[in-house]
Amino acid sequence: MVEGNLSRSRFKYFAVALGALALAITIVGLIALKSLPNMARRVLIRDLQVRFHSTIEIGDIQVRGLLPLRIVARDITLRYHGRNDVPPLMSITQLSGSADFHGLWGTRWRVSSIHIDGLQIRIPPHAVANDEPYLASQAHPKLRLPPLEFNEITSDDALLEILPRQRERKPHSFRIHHLTLRAVRRGQPAYFHAQLTNEIPTGEIDSEGTFGPWNADQPALTPVAANFEFANADLGQFRGLSGTLSSTGQYRGVLERLDVEGEALVPDFSLSFSKKPVALRTHYVAVVDGTNGNTYLTVVEAHFLRTTVKVNGEILHAPKTGLRKIVLTVNANEARAEDFLQLVTKGAEVPIAGAVKLHARLELPSGSHDVLDRLVLSGQFQITHAWFTNRETQARIDALSRRAQGKLGDESISDVRSNIRGNLRVGEANAYFSALQFTVPGAFLSLNGSYGLKSEELDFRGKLQLSSKLSQTTVGAKSVLLRALNPFFKDGSGGSILPIKITGSRSNPSFGLNLRKPAKPA
Repeated sequence: MVEGNLSRSRFKYFAVALGALALAITIVGLIALKSLPNMARRVLIRDLQVRFHSTIEIGDIQVRGLLPLRIVARDITLRYHGRNDVPPLMSITQLSGSADFHGLWGTRWRVSSIHIDGLQIRIPPHAVANDEPYLASQAHPKLRLPPLEFNEITSDDALLEILPRQRERKPHSFRIHHLTLRAVRRGQPAYFHAQLTNEIPTGEIDSEGTFGPWNADQPALTPVAANFEFANADLGQFRGLSGTLSSTGQYRGVLERLDVEGEALVPDFSLSFSKKPVALRTHYVAVVDGTNGNTYLTVVEAHFLRTTVKVNGEILHAPKTGLRKIVLTVNANEARAEDFLQLVTKGAEVPIAGAVKLHARLELPSGSHDVLDRLVLSGQFQITHAWFTNRETQARIDALSRRAQGKLGDESISDVRSNIRGNLRVGEANAYFSALQFTVPGAFLSLNGSYGLKSEELDFRGKLQLSSKLSQTTVGAKSVLLRALNPFFKDGSGGSILPIKITGSRSNPSFGLNLRKPAKPA
């Protein structure tokens, strides 16, 4: 009887003890749940402050659930070194994430996933010797907490801007449709996959590689290395051009300065003026400088038809306006005249064919006008072993060579090859030639003049030097009559020299003597 009462007493004691323990756990749990937002705020602020060396502002923070633990934070602002003279390093409209309890034990806390809405990152230019960035004081939580690790961070419609060193310049902007970061650990690079739109020319870029580790004191010097695919870019945005650009390659460097190498293909490249598409392939090596928005083209090797062109230069962004200007040095030693002319000739046939060497400087400012109206080019060119594709024109060249040699009846002199060289300047859709030399067997022609790239009108003046006398260029009565003129056109070497002009159109040129005296200067 006594033992039964004792057992009941022990049972009541244990029941009371268990009830008290459950009550205590409930009270502690309620207190912990109530304090979780404050603790989460402290943990988040500490991690962001240590990770980014920035002052942190958080609007609202909420913690929900336990399995898994869910956190939502809104209106987060990070100011680089506490500075207010530059835009915030990072701003986030909303951050939401989850963590399992098993990830909260140990020397590092692992968060399963984070999703960020309204992410904007603005990278200031790296500080040079004269700069004195500072870190505004902000109280560190006394509680020593393990660093946070993130299995995955995702964001949609994010903005990344590389701020220029000169404030009057526009930032270099990247609008990222979707961003995924994996294995994000402090002091280590993270894997990333980004999908974004290139503004000009508009096209989709898919890129993946490694990012980091984050350089907290100099964010602009954070390393990045990745591959990319650039697809379906419409060159029609540049008035006067046509074609669809695709490119693949890789880039590496730091955020403010990237070395880029890749291959580009435009299977249907053309000038809208001529509308003769060619397949254009290029290999390029370039440097993208985020501090001024300029792109430096170290090597560009372009191939189309049977022509190879090597280019280097710059794509410059003007301060304030942000307008661009392309400045290039163009060299072609393995090129064909007919390939170049196919791009700028309206008709079905190009006027001339032959091997070309070209050295030129090209400028193309941005603007709403046609490419040919904006293009400025100056340089020297040489065409060797050239022939005219129009049979009538080539027949005139053959006849010129026979007359120049005094061999009018020699039909073996046919299909004559010409050599052409001179200086070229292009501006406002016109090509201007100086010191233009045209050579065929027996004749040397020196000219100055112009050719309308759109109008196709010819206007050349110069001198034709023949190895024969004027009277030897014809037969019969005409030859007898021309003997009287030989002294007036002799060149001192037994031949003759004639002032000539070439006018008319490309399809119907007119050749004649230019006997009019040049006007005297005013």
